[in-house]
Amino acid sequence: MAEFPALPSPSEGVASLDIETFLEALDGPPQQGQTDLTENRPRLLTIDVRSPAEFEEGHIPGAVNIPLFDNESRAVVGTDFKRKGRYEAIRKGLQLAGPNFASFLDTLQEHGAKHGSRLLVYCWRGGMRSGSMAWLFSLSGYEVQTLQGGYRSYRRWCKKMVGPDAIPPAPVMVLGGCTGVGKTAILHELRARGKQILDLEGLAKHRGSAFGATGKTQPSNEAFENILAFAVRRVRPNCCLWIEHEAKHVGKALVPSGIASWVSDATLGAMVVISMPKDLRVRRLVQDYCSDASEETRDQLKQCISGGLAKRLGGQRVKDALRLLDESRWDEVASMMLDYYDTLYKKWASQSRSSKRIEVDCPTLDAAGNADLVVQAVQPLELDLGIQTLSEPVATSEATAEAAAVVTAEVTAEGNCQ
Repeated sequence: MAEFPALPSPSEGVASLDIETFLEALDGPPQQGQTDLTENRPRLLTIDVRSPAEFEEGHIPGAVNIPLFDNESRAVVGTDFKRKGRYEAIRKGLQLAGPNFASFLDTLQEHGAKHGSRLLVYCWRGGMRSGSMAWLFSLSGYEVQTLQGGYRSYRRWCKKMVGPDAIPPAPVMVLGGCTGVGKTAILHELRARGKQILDLEGLAKHRGSAFGATGKTQPSNEAFENILAFAVRRVRPNCCLWIEHEAKHVGKALVPSGIASWVSDATLGAMVVISMPKDLRVRRLVQDYCSDASEETRDQLKQCISGGLAKRLGGQRVKDALRLLDESRWDEVASMMLDYYDTLYKKWASQSRSSKRIEVDCPTLDAAGNADLVVQAVQPLELDLGIQTLSEPVATSEATAEAAAVVTAEVTAEGNCQ
């Protein structure tokens, strides 16, 4: 009888990559530049073998979760390790995970892995969990590479990319303006014109004010930072990076300190301030927040005003706003909220450390036309900086001719540099 071939050792055929090499295998070279900096398009199937709870808290963008242990099993193994030692923890782990080995391979195929294909695998610190799963996958004919230091090394890398000492990857253009001018809509139109943008509100799943909840669960601070760091790695240095003028947090999501500093400084770029008549901004707020005029919408607005804003607005203004909501006087409520937010924004904007400021007057609610005004207004500065536009931008809107006639832009840089 022929002998069964010897099994390879756990480390045989499994290479361990440093964080930069791992990310290049996952996403390609850095500084590629693309119109959607946060699009998930992994080059290789990347497997996070940590528990579902760990994965949910934060993971490397583009990774899929094939956990060696579920949440309960991980807790049991951890308890055995503390109370009984390493050997007993390994025995318990084998008892819990061993019966699932075949299903792990099935799940790989469900994610599109073909026999012999290349896989990236990581756990928390590049230890036994990723080593065990890498051995299983390698034994089954896959080419497997793990991450040195595991997910913990990715978190350290994130701090370098967007933490307090992070250097901006490109000249930063900060899109500012009072509530209701349509900054987010303009930002998206800029992306359609081949501009690099970081949509902090979109990634945080929150529109940035007391009324900003979108009904979606916001990411944890860790997950938010993971996505932003990954996006920053893709930024092309010779193209401006556009970021909306946000506070230090968007809803409950904390803006990483490095990005918050770039927003405050508009490093190497400028603060681009949108202005718009108040009556138009009132119309936008009513369209955005009161379009269905349902009781549910009314109740949500009441909750925002009587809850999160009550102390700031004061008792009388809260009573007046609630009464106006009951009477469906949406425009007057919106105008009242703008009075509050305009004062708040102007005070906050005055704290910007940007040395360059570009004013853009937008006389309509047309986001496409307003984006064209912004592009025209910043063009002289971009020419001075030698800025490029990403290749193959999405076609721009045709509705820009009338808006272009009313552009007013003034660039100030430690004096007057028109």
